[in-house]
Amino acid sequence: MKGIWVSPSFDAFSSEATGGTSSKWVEVTPGHRNELTLRSPPPPVIVAGCGALPPPYPILEGRHRQPLPKLAGQRRGALLAGLGDRYDQSVNSNDLLDAWLVPWRVGTERSLVITLEPSTVLVLDVSQWPEPQDIRLADGDLRPRDRILRHAACLLDAAPSAFATEPAVSSAYDRLKVLWNDRTLGQSDPLGDLLARQAKKLRGILEDLSARPRAVLRSEHRMLKLQAARRIDAKTLRWFSAQPGRNTAERAGARQRIKAAKRYETMTTLENGVLRAFAALTVREAKTWLAGHSNKAAATKSIEAHLLRCRRIESALRERKVPEATPPVEPNFPLRFDQRYREIWRAWQELRRSNIARELEWMWQSRTFMELLSLRAAMMLHEAIRDQSGAGVLAHHPVLKDKDAPSQGRYLDEGIRCTLGIIQADSLNTIEYQSEGGDYPLGAVASAGPGAEVWWDASDVSMPAVGVGELPWTPGHAWDTRLRKWAQQVAS
Repeated sequence: MKGIWVSPSFDAFSSEATGGTSSKWVEVTPGHRNELTLRSPPPPVIVAGCGALPPPYPILEGRHRQPLPKLAGQRRGALLAGLGDRYDQSVNSNDLLDAWLVPWRVGTERSLVITLEPSTVLVLDVSQWPEPQDIRLADGDLRPRDRILRHAACLLDAAPSAFATEPAVSSAYDRLKVLWNDRTLGQSDPLGDLLARQAKKLRGILEDLSARPRAVLRSEHRMLKLQAARRIDAKTLRWFSAQPGRNTAERAGARQRIKAAKRYETMTTLENGVLRAFAALTVREAKTWLAGHSNKAAATKSIEAHLLRCRRIESALRERKVPEATPPVEPNFPLRFDQRYREIWRAWQELRRSNIARELEWMWQSRTFMELLSLRAAMMLHEAIRDQSGAGVLAHHPVLKDKDAPSQGRYLDEGIRCTLGIIQADSLNTIEYQSEGGDYPLGAVASAGPGAEVWWDASDVSMPAVGVGELPWTPGHAWDTRLRKWAQQVAS
């Protein structure tokens, strides 16, 4: 089984992997450019026979070029619902399948290009996929999805510190439980704080640059009237020597024009290109922030004024045909030593880093929530074992932040996936737990070497899979209920 398929969504793939309703996969034609438009909730999942795609494929192309993150573990070919009309649910295959996550849409991009192998390209139409400001949750605060994602990122960032500083494993889990229930953990607003700080710091500089942007004098050789020529240089003399005639008047010809240097003022410089790039990025980021915040926010007026100043500068530089600087940029003398442009350079770098970090968090949110689900499963499992009489933790691997992890969401070290040594089995590829009296697995733990990572929980297939269709910290979410049931089943 060496084919390549596209599952319509991560929700559908997870549901099917845990015994739910099968979905129709789209088969990819090898050696061709495959263009797909998927109407299901994003993002899809790329599935291939084990070993069908050689590393480092599949690769996401574009400005965020990188290999796609691979889902842990391997699944059996019984998941192959992508055979279309030929699919027979009674047919099971012992062949293994690999799966890779596809990122969410970033910004206003209209397509995602993924190289599956050197001769096979997949082009996904993402023009209808939602942007961060388009997704809001139906709870009392109308919290945007990116705020839930920020809460997850804060919790995953705090996990290594909890296990490194607490005197006991139980204390570390107690600390994580407090952080999990802390509703203010995801209330931070790094973009708003950055824009407000830059608005305050750069107000005078932007007003000064709007009135007096840096201009330079440059020389250009043009055909000038003889009486208008002010400078004669080597290039002009070479032009003279090539013209017929015995004197200057004859060489100037009937129109009495010569090729001479003409000085002119221009703003087309690198520092002004950086200024325009900063102003354009600030306008985009400020508009995104203002769209998700009410006028009652404390920094709204300041950021609105900052947006107008940047928009005025960007429009003026566009009219003067100053091109926008595109990274990578090596700072020149004014960007390093001119006080005004040095501050703009630093602000642009800071805003770009923030923008890229948030884009990557949004792109790989499915991978981040898989990591969060692993951590929450470990918390629930530890709680279930601690409550049993005479039970305890035999071994606990340190939980560390992986410094070398790719920029595909939030990662913890492999240690969190082998948290409780008493239930791990190195020889198992996949551990599945059946619910009491049910035909479907309660959950799945896909092992990775000595560790294990929880993919999903599906104790009730009539509800969305945990960590996929729903998010934690929202009213009525079933993460804790189902993971607690799963942990009790494992511990017993």
